[in-house]
Amino acid sequence: MARLSEQEYHVPVMAQLCIDFLQADRGGVFVDATLGGGGHTGMILQHLPESGRLFSFDADDAAVGHYHEHHPSDSRHVIVNKNFSTIPETLKNEGPVQGILFDLGVSSYQFDHHPRGFSFRQEAPLDMRFGQDGITAADVLNTYTEKELANVFRNYGEDPSSALLARAIVRRRTLAPFRTTVDLRTTIEQHIPPQHVAKTLARIFQALRITVNRELDILAESLVSVLHMMDTGGRIVVLSYHSLEDRIVKDIFREYSRRQTPPVLTVLTKKPVVADVPEIERNPRSRSVRFRAAEIQSSYLRPQ
Repeated sequence: MARLSEQEYHVPVMAQLCIDFLQADRGGVFVDATLGGGGHTGMILQHLPESGRLFSFDADDAAVGHYHEHHPSDSRHVIVNKNFSTIPETLKNEGPVQGILFDLGVSSYQFDHHPRGFSFRQEAPLDMRFGQDGITAADVLNTYTEKELANVFRNYGEDPSSALLARAIVRRRTLAPFRTTVDLRTTIEQHIPPQHVAKTLARIFQALRITVNRELDILAESLVSVLHMMDTGGRIVVLSYHSLEDRIVKDIFREYSRRQTPPVLTVLTKKPVVADVPEIERNPRSRSVRFRAAEIQSSYLRPQ
């Protein structure tokens, strides 16, 4: 696998906006829930005072290893090689948190250069796990029933061909199990008109990745659980990349800003902020991003 430069590894999306909303220069405890290539982590450290602390989480061994290889150690910074669902347990003795950043989805490196099958453009094993635990995408394709597969594609890929593709996959696996991205791509190409293949592939690969990593469940659970850790005035910033993620963030922000008494949150972005043209030209990954932020108004939820 070709070695990437630090800039190629991960260009942080909406970096300045994230910094402006997080206000890391206040000091205190901050969290980058998704280390990835370390772009956002680096920006936070640039603004964090010497007295501050930053915890960066990532279940991907490659991401953590790459960061250690390319960045010097910093007494303010702790890297946690775990999923962000472990934030509450990891930080239970650290005191209230001033800011948390969630940059969801898959990094550019994972899509384009990682041998886990995130991209349909690269031949790789059908793994799709962020870490080393749990079922793989191949397991899903080879063991789920036709109905279960159709539900995965419909619910997590929002694909109109879900039933057709589920049926085709079940037929295909009777001949040979699915092992690589090429196996899946070929099956889809055989059943979808050429002009729709690329979008269908993107949806089906997204659906499998979400299923394998329980992305939506973990996102919803984690967003609520971190509220218990936040200080009054603390900020939560979320970058999402498809409507399913964004809907969860929007609904949770609404729930805790309108339906709780007293309200826990004030939503700082009434509508999601999208990338402008210069940002998209610099970083094509930002094309689909939706930025939302909220501020904690009441920390009464934090366990005593």
